[in-house]
Amino acid sequence: MRAEKRTNTKKKKRTGLKIFLWSILGIFLVLGGIVGYAVFQTKSTMDKIYEPVEGRTANPVKLDGGNPFSVLILGIDQREGDVGRSDTTMVATVNGTTNKAQILSIPRDTRTEIIGHDSTNKINAAYAYGGVKMAEDTVTNFLKGIPINYYIKINMEGLKDLVDAVGGVEVYNDMDISLKGKEFKKR
Repeated sequence: MRAEKRTNTKKKKRTGLKIFLWSILGIFLVLGGIVGYAVFQTKSTMDKIYEPVEGRTANPVKLDGGNPFSVLILGIDQREGDVGRSDTTMVATVNGTTNKAQILSIPRDTRTEIIGHDSTNKINAAYAYGGVKMAEDTVTNFLKGIPINYYIKINMEGLKDLVDAVGGVEVYNDMDISLKGKEFKKR
């Protein structure tokens, strides 16, 4: 009788241990699948949104805080069947040594030489003529040689998605506005 109890107890312990180990293995498999899927989705999204600049060799900057770098920011007004123009052109320069960042907004109607098009026009036309590469070359020339290390290009749909992703923007108005028969009242 005692031998049977010991055998049953050992079997129960082994069965419990097997269930525990299989549960742990299942949890690791599920977590591994979730992480793998997240990595795949992130890579897939990055492949869809990343466009290398034609004719430009990679000029990466060590982001160690010692080297300053500049980012060209283009807000594109783009419609179906149209290349679009850069309604917003800004250059952000980050200096890790001084822990300061500066942003310069270049008015869209600024007349300058369009590099690669051999013409003088509004700076926002550079994007329409030659995409990011021509806009980058034109801005670098306009700013007397400040190198552009990275760029960000966003259109209105992207801006809407960005605002939605951060929870929207609350606008508080302290006066009534009337627009073509529609009236907006303050809250």
